Amino acid sequence: MRNLFTVVAVIVVGLCLAGGSVAWAQEKEKPVADPVSGDWEGTVELPDGAVPFTMKLKLEPQGKVTGEIGSPQGIAPITEGSWVDGKLTIAFIYVDGAAIQMTGAVTNGALGGSLSYGGGQMVVAWAAKKKVDK
Repeated sequence: MRNLFTVVAVIVVGLCLAGGSVAWAQEKEKPVADPVSGDWEGTVELPDGAVPFTMKLKLEPQGKVTGEIGSPQGIAPITEGSWVDGKLTIAFIYVDGAAIQMTGAVTNGALGGSLSYGGGQMVVAWAAKKKVDK
């Protein structure tokens, strides 16, 4: 009987330790907060005035960013996107066929950075805030 008690005690202790280490491993691997995914509204500061735009962004595994950019001129899918070390980089083809690249970061809950149009023909500032559902 004493041997049976010892075996049961060892099994119980082993299960408790294994469960604790699994819980610790799961806690250690908690996903990092996602400050990028969602609907965004912003403006691009062009020489002749600010132009509104929208972004629908989704952070995928391994830092890939997908989605679309919309403006009064139309909607374009993101062709390349990444979120690496707190920096957003997205690229898309504008409705006029020009390549656009946007880079930026989140500061105080807002995204902002620079936009390069046509391979650097024009570089301007942009800023966006997450759209609030009403």
